[in-house]
Amino acid sequence: MQRNYLTIKQFLESEFPELRGNIDGGNPPPPEYVQYLQQILSVLHLGAVAMIFMGDSVWSMIPMMSGPPKWYQTCKQYPLQTFMGLFFVLPTLIQSQVTTGAFEIALDGDVLFS
Repeated sequence: MQRNYLTIKQFLESEFPELRGNIDGGNPPPPEYVQYLQQILSVLHLGAVAMIFMGDSVWSMIPMMSGPPKWYQTCKQYPLQTFMGLFFVLPTLIQSQVTTGAFEIALDGDVLFS
């Protein structure tokens, strides 16, 4: 990713010496939905830590909840899979949406390479 950008930058600076020091680059910002997913994942992590320390008593603190929901019971039956999915798989999937490796080269507002 970064290597591709540097290769193109070096090529352009060697072919067009007047561009030396005038070529900038960086990663484009991630899509907005990915930023929301990262925030949701942070809340899920905090909730999971709360569940670890407080156990089933968390559900009694939530209004209009008489007991733990069915999905919570399923997660308790498979703690290793739940932990792996929540703390390893989901963050990896979300991070893969952030890091695209894409870059563009523009001159006077015209995209030369994308």
